Amino acid sequence: MKTTREGKALYLHCLPADINDVSCKDGEVEASVFDRYRDPLYKEASYKPYVIAAMIMLAKFADPAHILKKLEEKGTPRVLK
Repeated sequence: MKTTREGKALYLHCLPADINDVSCKDGEVEASVFDRYRDPLYKEASYKPYVIAAMIMLAKFADPAHILKKLEEKGTPRVLK
């Protein structure tokens, strides 16, 4: 962060992160930086399960767009529990 303009760069991480003097002695990020950007950090990290699911689907199916289109055309209503 010291090399950024006025130390104000947005810090993002997909979490978990090693925080200096919190989760370990010498981590990836200073606690003050982590705390300053806590809201955008958590928002970014919330996308992680969807990215992982997309990667699994891409690895499993040759044409995932076709599979998704078939599911959409099927029209089965989603059940909320």
